[in-house]
Formats: sequence, C-alpha cells, structure tokens
Amino acid sequence: MSNRFCVKFLAQPATNLDEEALIPIFHDWIRDRKIPGVLLDVVDYRHVPDGPGIMLITHEINYAMEHGGGEYGLSAQAKIPEGETHGDRLVNLVQRTAQFGALLEADQRVSGQVKLQGNQFYYIANDRLNYPNTDEAFAAIKADLETAAATIYSGKTVTIARVENDPRERLTILVSVADAVEMGAIAA
Repeated sequence: MSNRFCVKFLAQPATNLDEEALIPIFHDWIRDRKIPGVLLDVVDYRHVPDGPGIMLITHEINYAMEHGGGEYGLSAQAKIPEGETHGDRLVNLVQRTAQFGALLEADQRVSGQVKLQGNQFYYIANDRLNYPNTDEAFAAIKADLETAAATIYSGKTVTIARVENDPRERLTILVSVADAVEMGAIAA
C-alpha cells in the first residue's frame, strides 16, 4: 500500500477565521514545541488559488489550513509515515491531525472562530500511479480504511464512500460517522 496520502477535516460552515492569525500561533507552537515532531517552519500560501493556505511544516507531517476543493479545513500529509501497515499509518496521521485540530480550536487567539468536524474526514490518495481515481483503486484501499476507521471511531457505525469527482483528480474517499465527535476524542 502507498505511503502517499493526505487526510482533511472540514471546518464547520460557521467558521469565521482571520487566517493571518494562524501565522503567529504556528510560530509560537514551533517555539513552544506544542505538537510532537521536529517543527520547522510556517509558510503562507494564501495567494495560491485553492492552495495549501497557511502551513505548519514539520519533518514528519505538513499541516495546512486550506481551501482545497472549495472546502475550508485542516489537511495533513505524512512525509515520514509511522506504522507497520497502511491502516496503522492512517490511524497515526488522523490522530496527529486531530491533536493539531484540538489544539487550534482551544487556542485563545482564535477562540470560537474555528471548529472542525471530527465526525468525518477525507482520505486523499496522493499516488495517482498506484491509486488512480477509479472504482478498482477504491475497492483496493477500502478494507484498510475500514480497519483504520474502526480504531479511530471505536464502537460507531462508519460509512466509507468514494467522492465522485473529475477522474483526473486524486482519489478522494469520505470516512464518516453520524454522531458528532470532538477532535480531542480522536487525538487519543
């Protein structure tokens, strides 16, 4: 299985965040080592249409508050995936991203301005050669997603559905549960 994938938690529609406020927040996180890993830099890509927005770059994971696909949210891509199986790597990335999201939601400088939907996330295959945007590639990866989702959303009924998008786009899969879930509950 590929190590090249991203996850994205959408912000709730009422999110009213001045994205510039993220820059000093992320710089403070680097200085104070607020999240695990080797924290490297903050990058502002807001000038790029549908780009990665404001990013916190670490040695292991790139985090971004971005508007990709026309939907604002927190995305993350593991550069050095942790775990023995694809499912383990997915669980790790989702939990690390949820930890990041919970920390952001709790930061007093953006208090009440950002709330992420913990009950669903997108899995985006970042490997078009091995996982093109096809039904066959979705079927090949679905079992790993089911296994990972059972850990992430323990005890809940999980829905896994392929997002119908342009075949030239990356394979995108929505993993969701019906009940509301706080980001902190996923960060375990």
